[in-house]
Order: sequence, then structure tokens, then C-alpha cells
Amino acid sequence: MMRISNNVYIRCNECDNVTLVEVDNLDYKTSVVYDRPMGEEIEYDFCGEIYCDKCHSYIEFCIRGYEYPVGAFNFSDSECHGGCFIDEPVVEMNYEFDFDYYDEAYAEYESTEYILEYNREKIKKMSPRNFEYFVADIFKKHGFSVKITQATRDGGKDIIATKADPMPYTLIIECKHWGENHKVDVSVVRSVYGVQMAMQANQSVIVTSSRFTKDARAFAEEQQNLMTLWDIDDLLKLTMNV
Repeated sequence: MMRISNNVYIRCNECDNVTLVEVDNLDYKTSVVYDRPMGEEIEYDFCGEIYCDKCHSYIEFCIRGYEYPVGAFNFSDSECHGGCFIDEPVVEMNYEFDFDYYDEAYAEYESTEYILEYNREKIKKMSPRNFEYFVADIFKKHGFSVKITQATRDGGKDIIATKADPMPYTLIIECKHWGENHKVDVSVVRSVYGVQMAMQANQSVIVTSSRFTKDARAFAEEQQNLMTLWDIDDLLKLTMNV
């Protein structure tokens, strides 16, 4: 499960008065946001409301943490209406270990983390073009014939992957080799979907060394099985399996 680890102070927009939020008393709810390659992504919502101690203005806030894969912190975000956070709330996993198995589990975790971190750094140092070849190789290992398009004017598709058996199947794949703080937004996902429809491809896949915004994932989810999004975590999982 997740918890808020720091004191949360909110400044009122009306009078600048600062109020402490008792985070230990905050209720939270959880929901499954997406079912992704490494399992479910779980969202924790710590939402509440307060009235300014000084001017009694109504302030509403929500602090969210995302667990993916299960048992691992992914990222967090927050919003506040009627006020603003003095410092960004810090959300973290609240781990409870079975100490009888801790040493063995930690050794396995440390080995896996080393490999994942090595692969993360390897991906980070790739050029955008080498990243496309890296992604193409993953699809080759899954039985696709792949064609990498020209480096410029690719028309919204970096790779075309096809299978002929048991029936003709075409994927278009767009690669975004971006820094982890530069998320792929919904405009990119809409654009790739438009290319997919124009080509009448069976499915499109967007692969990034970064992450996707919530709106981008929501749009892809609306298309059901027509679109798939792979972020850096999905990509690292695939490097462990191919």
C-alpha cells in the first residue's frame, strides 16, 4: 500500500493563510487504472477538503500515487483547488516485509534491479535511430517481419511489422526516444491512430523511453485492442523476457 510521507501544508488563494493537513487522518481509495504487460496499475487517491482557518474559504485537494507493477512505486501527482501546496506532497510505498524470507527475497530483488538499471541506462544512451532498431529487434524476436522507415518524413510510423501466418497482420510502430521527464501526450497518440486508420493497419504500438500522460493512456484505452502503449517500464520488462 501507499502513504503520504511528509507534512502537507496548503496556502489559501484568498488570504495566503497556511493550513496543515493531517495526512494520517486522510482516507484513500484505490482503483485499477490499466491492465498492462507487467500486471495491474493501481491508483491511490488521497482526496479531501478543508476550510481556511482565517477566511473560511473552501479548499479541495487530491494527492495520487500509482503502483506499477504491483508492489512498486511508479509515480505520483497532485492537484489543489482554492489553494496551493507549499511543498509537493511525497507519496511512497509502505512496505511490510516477511523477515523470515527477507534475505533471500532481497538478493533476488537486487539482482533483478541491477539488470533493469543496466538496461535502463543502455536505452537512455541510445540515439533515436538506434532506439528504433532496438524496438524493431524486439518485434523480430516475436516472429514479425519488420521494416524500418526513413529517418525523416516517416509519416507517423517508424516501423512496419507484419505477419503472414495464420492470417495477414500489420502493425505500425512509432518510437519516441525522450527523456523520462518528457511524457508522450495525447496529441501524439491521436496522430498515430490517424495514420493507423489511413493505412488500415490491424494495430498500432507507441513505444517510448519515457512515459505517457493520463490523457494519452485514456485515448488509447478507448480504442480497445487497436492501440498499445509501451512505456519505459514495459520496455524493461520485455528486455527481461526476450
